[in-house]
Amino acid sequence: MRTLLYCAVAFIVAALLCITTLFLSGLIPSQIIADSVRSDSVEIQARGDYPVLISETPKYRYDGFTDGIMLMQAIPDENRTATENMILAPYHAIGDGTPGGDGTGGISPTQALLNLVNDPTNTEQQRTYVLYWHGYVVPMRALLTVLSPMNIIVLNCIVFAVLSLVVFEVFRRTGGLSSGIAFIVALLLTFSWITPLGFQFFTSYLIAFLATLVLYWMLQRSERHQWIIPFFLVIGALTAFFDFLTTPLLTFLLPLALYLLWSIKIRKEKSLMKAVSVGAAWLVGYAGFWLTKWLAVGMFYSFEYANSEFVYALTQRGGTEGGGLHYRFGAIYNNLYQLFVAHPDGRIFMGDFFLIAAVVLVALVGIWWLLVKKSRTSFAQVKLALPMLLVAAGPYVWYFVLVHHSTFHSWFTYRLQVASVLAVMLFVVLSIDWTGFKSRQEKSAHV
Repeated sequence: MRTLLYCAVAFIVAALLCITTLFLSGLIPSQIIADSVRSDSVEIQARGDYPVLISETPKYRYDGFTDGIMLMQAIPDENRTATENMILAPYHAIGDGTPGGDGTGGISPTQALLNLVNDPTNTEQQRTYVLYWHGYVVPMRALLTVLSPMNIIVLNCIVFAVLSLVVFEVFRRTGGLSSGIAFIVALLLTFSWITPLGFQFFTSYLIAFLATLVLYWMLQRSERHQWIIPFFLVIGALTAFFDFLTTPLLTFLLPLALYLLWSIKIRKEKSLMKAVSVGAAWLVGYAGFWLTKWLAVGMFYSFEYANSEFVYALTQRGGTEGGGLHYRFGAIYNNLYQLFVAHPDGRIFMGDFFLIAAVVLVALVGIWWLLVKKSRTSFAQVKLALPMLLVAAGPYVWYFVLVHHSTFHSWFTYRLQVASVLAVMLFVVLSIDWTGFKSRQEKSAHV
């Protein structure tokens, strides 16, 4: 009962702080932000809707399309009240004939953004995006009063690099050098290092890194962990507030990987049940805070309008219309394909891909089992490491449920598998008695 009270208080406080800061940020004069964006007009125009980093392959690009929408929403509409801007989240769209709109459904947010900053009072062809809180505009608005968009991206890169090194150190201190290396390898294999080059992808990584660091700090300073469930609930709520539906589950899986690593190292029992509990807390926080936006739209405008928007989102993101099991497994295939193939072009069909993946998986499991037997690892040690596989499976459950979004946007949602890569490597490290393996090798050498 006490834990439920803590959760309720934590959720209410987090919600009030988030909504209050969002409202206050909307009071910043739009001209200041528009001038800041205008100062980088040439660079924004050059980047376009889908800037390419390494090659034309989608997995190597970042999303200037959505960055344009985010920057437009960061500019408060002077013709609306702060409350209207907060609830409706207006942005501008342009027609089919506009250059740069090809391949994006006739909409070029980059060009629309440049049009807007040159005339912030223009409300023609304005749209609304009521499905999310768009909390990312809070730090964006604050930063845009002193920095240009390109300067913020440079700041993103510095923050990402520093936090990556700190999180590496946290995993190293918790599980040894191999655990820290596993974290860095996971970032490299999923091309996570390109996420700070824009605005959209960076948010979930930033929250995940900070949540992991806060969790580590709290684990070092408290022996009683009643706070763990409210903590994950708040992280879920903050994710729903700040993230623009990129890889939100990462804010749960990365801290969970650290918590399980810590639990396994101290041989804490019932870590599996704790993982399920904090997972439920994160989901309640995420879904609950997202539903507060539905409530706000319904209260300020109409529940008929709110229902139409949010029901459409649930059916469209989740693929409940026209999406069977084949479609859902297809979402998993698309994201795995993006991860393992350098230039995903669809040449390997789903059936063939899963067959190859199954053969490789069986071979890897066989090698792992031989190492377990050769090192004479106890079943208790393997059992203790098993909850880490929950982290590895998390992204695929997400793809299976949010099938349409995970399929259409697999070129960036595949990065959620950074948690899978990390968890699998940690499981291998934790489930094998490497000291026993080493001692047997030494004995063999002496014989």
